[in-house]
Amino acid sequence: MGLKVERWWQITWIIFSLFLSSLVEASDTYDQDSLDTFLCKHANKVIEKPRTGTFYNISLPGNFTGIEVSVVRLRTVSFWLRGVNYSFFNIPRRVVPQPNRKRMAILYENLGNLSSHYYNVPNHTMLAPVFGVIPYTSSETTLIDCENMNFIIQREPIRIHFPHIRPYAKNVTPICVKFGAGGSVKFRKMIRPYVCEAKSEGHYTIVVPTTKSQTQNKSKGFNIWWVLGFVICFVGLVVLVLVLIIIVKVVKRRKMRKMEKFSEKGEAFDTFWIGETKVPVASMRRTHPVLENDDAPH
Repeated sequence: MGLKVERWWQITWIIFSLFLSSLVEASDTYDQDSLDTFLCKHANKVIEKPRTGTFYNISLPGNFTGIEVSVVRLRTVSFWLRGVNYSFFNIPRRVVPQPNRKRMAILYENLGNLSSHYYNVPNHTMLAPVFGVIPYTSSETTLIDCENMNFIIQREPIRIHFPHIRPYAKNVTPICVKFGAGGSVKFRKMIRPYVCEAKSEGHYTIVVPTTKSQTQNKSKGFNIWWVLGFVICFVGLVVLVLVLIIIVKVVKRRKMRKMEKFSEKGEAFDTFWIGETKVPVASMRRTHPVLENDDAPH
């Protein structure tokens, strides 16, 4: 019985360890490149027959709640002559998209409350969601070919307006941030209130330096939730082991009852207890020997 309980405990502990490792891996599964690739392919599925010059709002699955995505297909000549003004983005004229194609598509992203899951600025706090403007090549039949394009800006920069800013200390100056490839971060001073000027396509937001008190509060909050989650998982593990032990005992008792009922149908046996187990024992009485010859002396 002890060996069985120990085995069940070992198996349960292994399952629990695998569960914790899966949680750790799941927390690191947010990837910027995979998000852009998904949005690109998903936009093609949603918009099957796109029209040039029409802005489309892309509906996303439930696990991307909070993210807003729009897309527009343009002729590159028209884009160079007129530029584009849409939502929070202002792309001026004379911006050259590369590589040179007849058509192009621009994907506008607002990562909303999921911004911190995909992007992070060390020692800084984001005051606004992460906004992205990503150009792709396009064709007559396909909205997005998923081939990235680059903006060559020689005159006025792209302007990104951030209307919703979180409260921050008055003595702190917000900073514009661009997220580059490989997790790189570039800082740029904000010339106008809540407006970032960009010299290239990409993802942008506004940040302020994180104070020591904010860092301590974040670390305390993280530790509390981590400890609480560990305690809940450990209690669940203990309950699971206890349930398994009870099930093993109940099954064993049922088997013993069946054996007792079966033995009662046959010859009656005496019983005695060994620990908590009731064991049948044959009677110690023996029949007296009888001689076959009656002439034998008694």
